[in-house]
Amino acid sequence: MHEPPLRDRAAMILGGLGLVAGIASALLGTERPLDALQPLANLFLMHASLLPIGLCFAVAIGMGCWLVSRGPWHSLGAALVTLYAWSGAVHIAIRTQRNIGDEGHLVAASLAAGAFGAAVTHFGASVALPEARHWRALLVTIATGALFGLVFYAGERGLIDRRALFVVWQPAVAFVIGLAAARPISDPR
Repeated sequence: MHEPPLRDRAAMILGGLGLVAGIASALLGTERPLDALQPLANLFLMHASLLPIGLCFAVAIGMGCWLVSRGPWHSLGAALVTLYAWSGAVHIAIRTQRNIGDEGHLVAASLAAGAFGAAVTHFGASVALPEARHWRALLVTIATGALFGLVFYAGERGLIDRRALFVVWQPAVAFVIGLAAARPISDPR
């Protein structure tokens, strides 16, 4: 079987694209009124102001999957699933924060949103990257997403700029997905 030529660099490729997407997301922010994008955003169950950030990360994951696997159709699927992962994570974080809002629930919302977004993104990427289809790899991605999801908490409490979440969480999750994709399926690590 022919191995894609860039698979051994999957972590660096996906992590690097995740960093570019995170920086672009931070620069775009969520404060712009983008009402013209609302019909498209409705397909992904989100508000139009959040769509560009999800699109940045989805393009990074899709492009990374394509470069590592050379499977354009599966990579497109990975990008679409990533958009739904972003939407779900946003809903978890915002609804929990706005409906309850105390410290414990904000920490739980940060962990849950980070874990959910990472898990669903990993699932989508594993369609294009069969090497990532291992429960241990998924657990590493979930733990990474949850841990870096705490940046949401720090941003909501004004400890850091809210946009730091994108610059930290996106490359971290993309990197660990890339780590999983770089291993041959038969490698039990």
